[in-house]
Amino acid sequence: MAEEQSRAALDQATIRIGHFEFLNGFPLYYGLEKGRGWSCFQLMRGVPTYLNRLLLEGELDISPISSIEYAAHAGRLLLLPRVSITADGAVDSIRLISSRPIGEVGSVALTGQSATSVVLLKILLGQKYGLEPEYRPLTGTVAEAMAAGSDAVLLIGDQALEAFYKEKWERTYDLGEEWKDFTGLPMVFAVWGVRREFFAQRPEETFEVEDRLAYSMEYCRDHWDEVIAAGAKAYPFSPELLGSYFAKLRYDFTDEFRRGLLEFYRRAAQVGAVPAAPRLELIS
Repeated sequence: MAEEQSRAALDQATIRIGHFEFLNGFPLYYGLEKGRGWSCFQLMRGVPTYLNRLLLEGELDISPISSIEYAAHAGRLLLLPRVSITADGAVDSIRLISSRPIGEVGSVALTGQSATSVVLLKILLGQKYGLEPEYRPLTGTVAEAMAAGSDAVLLIGDQALEAFYKEKWERTYDLGEEWKDFTGLPMVFAVWGVRREFFAQRPEETFEVEDRLAYSMEYCRDHWDEVIAAGAKAYPFSPELLGSYFAKLRYDFTDEFRRGLLEFYRRAAQVGAVPAAPRLELIS
């Protein structure tokens, strides 16, 4: 009986936090491990679509969530006001690899790892370039998809970095750069959500999680060379490449970033990806 009560108390204390396993999340989480860590959370790793599902099913309490998934489920979530995953222009890790100029693409094989990037691509191809290409799921490699008839392939995360930095395809298009050129705004790829029920029950701990994440960002800014060196040991990329890539990423959630996110939602509603642009409801 005592053992069961102890286990229940531990489960109540543990906060389950999502951890993007892609390289773009490395600087955000690094400071948690090297700075002021916190013993009462459990990090659960996964690709964006997997973490989205865990958060919405109640298997996570607080997690990064793809921007488009927040839009679809805003009534169930609140946002942390100081954290996002954003690029103000080129991002490197969200790329369209193409055998044809982007304005001539007729078919695209889509990654299944990020719903936000898929919607962003559809906005850009439809509204910026006036295209209505055929979309199909990506199976196999880029070369295999193109051999099977796709003009282009959407990749995200480490796969996109590998294709861009190492494989040197003739035509690659950075979706963060394309969005900036189209709208003049930054692109918010992911926000940090907390389930409303969890925040209602444990608000102070939610604020503490946000504080820890904000501290992690500060730690990494103050230990930039250390972060890059650690990243080079964990991932198959050179320190020079990582320095360039990490410099393109932003993790705060400024007013300008929120304007970019709301513009994305407005356009996502126009292409039928969400019923309407949601309000950004923040913890307070």
